[in-house]
Amino acid sequence: MKDELKIKLPGLRLRSKLIAVFALVSLIPTVSLVFVSHFIIAQSIDRWESVSSELVELLVLPIGDKAMEIASDPLIIQALEDGDLSKLSFTLPENYIVAIYNTTGEKLFSTNDEPALKERLNSLEEVGLPPVDEFWPGQPITPKEVKLKDKELALSATICQSMENVETLGVIVFGKFVPSAPAGISSKSIAAILTSIAVLIFLIALWISSLIAKEITGPIRELVAGTQEVASGDLDYQVDVDARDEVGLLADSFNRMTVKLRHNAEELKRAEKAAAWQEIAQKLAHEIKNPLTPIQLSAERLKRRYHSKPEGYEEILDECTDTIIHEVGRLRMLLDEFSRLARMPRAKPVPSDINSIIEKAVRLYGEFPENVKVIPEYAESMPQISVDPEQMERVSFNIIKNAVEAMQDGGELTLSTRIVIEPKSKYIEMKFADTGPGISAESMDKLFTPHFSTKKGGTGLGLAIVQKIITDHSGDVTVQSEEGKGTVFTLRIPIVEGVDNG
Repeated sequence: MKDELKIKLPGLRLRSKLIAVFALVSLIPTVSLVFVSHFIIAQSIDRWESVSSELVELLVLPIGDKAMEIASDPLIIQALEDGDLSKLSFTLPENYIVAIYNTTGEKLFSTNDEPALKERLNSLEEVGLPPVDEFWPGQPITPKEVKLKDKELALSATICQSMENVETLGVIVFGKFVPSAPAGISSKSIAAILTSIAVLIFLIALWISSLIAKEITGPIRELVAGTQEVASGDLDYQVDVDARDEVGLLADSFNRMTVKLRHNAEELKRAEKAAAWQEIAQKLAHEIKNPLTPIQLSAERLKRRYHSKPEGYEEILDECTDTIIHEVGRLRMLLDEFSRLARMPRAKPVPSDINSIIEKAVRLYGEFPENVKVIPEYAESMPQISVDPEQMERVSFNIIKNAVEAMQDGGELTLSTRIVIEPKSKYIEMKFADTGPGISAESMDKLFTPHFSTKKGGTGLGLAIVQKIITDHSGDVTVQSEEGKGTVFTLRIPIVEGVDNG
């Protein structure tokens, strides 16, 4: 039954596995890259700082010689002796400066007037150089670095003496601007940056793997849903998978398979119908042959007795004619049932109340045996459905009649109706549940086969007629039975949209 079909679509587990695999594949090289990058970057920074320091030292080494050269310039010496440095001028390359200090360490002259540097050059002490009396003649101070905001100033200084090298006139400072060394980057900072990059790469890989997994599992879910729909009997189902890869080929093959299955099912149905009618014809011939034999024997007996012993003929006449009448009645009943099955009139559906139809069948049956109790359990506010009321009345009557005849020792017959709503359809459900002896497993397989009956003297056409009427109404009929516990006939008729529901 479709309402009992629970579609469980595998795919979430497969999708999770695919995402995990893709993420793991991206995580392993990413983590490896982080460790290798951290090692290489840390080593490179250490080496670069070392090399940078060496390069700076190489750049500033000549400034000591330049300071000595300026200190020995006669013009500089004369200007210091005269105490007038206003006329001094220097032609210096870019990034070089000259500053001159008196013997007390105060600045007398500078070629650079930048505000930030001007304050630092006010005195030897602020520059970080020793007092004048600590300088040695002919020996420049080792280059010293003064850190500024965005650069560094490498300085070297030497004393300037008079021409006779007797008197110290001042201090000559010569400097060169060099690139500022980068701020130290710790190993933790490098690890934090690389970890952030790795997490970002992993999240991107996780997102991409989720998209890829969805592309893979989505069509698979569609195919699984299709197989379950086909398994439930919907051979018209077609999967809609927009793919040109192997999954797309599989979907196309599935759709072609359902078309072939539908055609094969139709052919099988026609073959089964032909075989059923052939079986019906054989059984009908057999059933007709059975009453013909006593009819023939009765007629022959009458004929012999009439010519041989006329006395007592009336008694034999009554006996034989009763036999003939009884057997002819059986033939008529058999042919009537067969006629109803073979020439069932086309259904004339009209909006009808199924509860009223069942109640009419109950009244048509008449009085029930005293030991049989009928229990109506009809759902209220039932919508009207499009059915042929006469045919549905006959269906209800046949099932009720079979149930009552099965409960020879008494029991209960429950008649119930309800609405069944499924995702794709709605049904009116009718149930006829009796507490009779039940039906054996062997008989269940043949229950709707024409001319099969478990009752003595039955034609075996009642349930075949029931199934045909329900099928003509696009419904279905199922039977559940257990020996010793009773039988339940369940009929379902679809609710057609557009029918006036009152």
